Amino acid sequence: MHTFPRVRIAALATSAFHGLTATGGGLAMLTGLERFPAAWLRGTPFRTYTVPALLLTGVGVGGLVATGLLAGRRPGAGSATLASGLLMAGFIASEVLLLDQDPPGPTPTETVYFASGLVAGALGLASCAAERRVVSPRAA
Repeated sequence: MHTFPRVRIAALATSAFHGLTATGGGLAMLTGLERFPAAWLRGTPFRTYTVPALLLTGVGVGGLVATGLLAGRRPGAGSATLASGLLMAGFIASEVLLLDQDPPGPTPTETVYFASGLVAGALGLASCAAERRVVSPRAA
């Protein structure tokens, strides 16, 4: 993948941040190390945090896959970064809209993750554009 070094480094950083923290957070929820009030699930399709924890773990794994592809300068790294960033932003948007949090969200943490998801998506888009330029250069 031939992107500007700063774009690749920023994409690596955001993908690794999402991958490590979302995977860790999802696993912490699944194992009971991290607990949230059951009342926050009122009005959602979930009775427990098991499915949201699995979804968060999946978002994190997506970030780890993007990180690996970026680190290895592999084809598809831009697409993976775009997808994982948008998944993070979508997960957080869903969380804010669905959970009956007290106090109501978005919390500062949710704001950081939503914004960083959008940033990762933009960096992924820039990486995709760079990959297309390398794969199919315009005729002179």
